[in-house]
Amino acid sequence: MQLNNDEGNIGIITAEREQEIEKEQLTKYQLLIQLKTLYKITDKLEQRISKLEKVLESHAKCIGELRGNE
Repeated sequence: MQLNNDEGNIGIITAEREQEIEKEQLTKYQLLIQLKTLYKITDKLEQRISKLEKVLESHAKCIGELRGNE
């Protein structure tokens, strides 16, 4: 029996409703953990992209200097 609200229970929370609440809280907690993990991954990717951009800029500069010496 699924209960979506506690109407008619006059403040009494049934065991089924208690399990639903616990499951919802666990799900929210799991989502927060996943979101935090995604932020960490995004941050690391941004750092890697920044490093690659610097390396690419340096290589382009070296290539330009080599072509200028020819």
